[in-house]
Amino acid sequence: MCDTPNPAKTKEELENEGWKQASVTGGQHLQRTLQMYEELGFEVHLEEVNPNSCGHCTACFSSGNEKMYRVYTRPGA
Repeated sequence: MCDTPNPAKTKEELENEGWKQASVTGGQHLQRTLQMYEELGFEVHLEEVNPNSCGHCTACFSSGNEKMYRVYTRPGA
């Protein structure tokens, strides 16, 4: 199940709850990534990412006007 609670939690809070960062992605790849983790039995949590605050190339996301998300996973219950 995909989890997107409000307000956003800190990285430390998520890690304390057993979440691990799996990737940063968006667009169609995001949907494939979510489907894959859910099929494998993982819980999925998303945090929207500001492309300007990311430390790696975000040109594809910016040029396509796509939102970016940090994907966290943890084993399902």
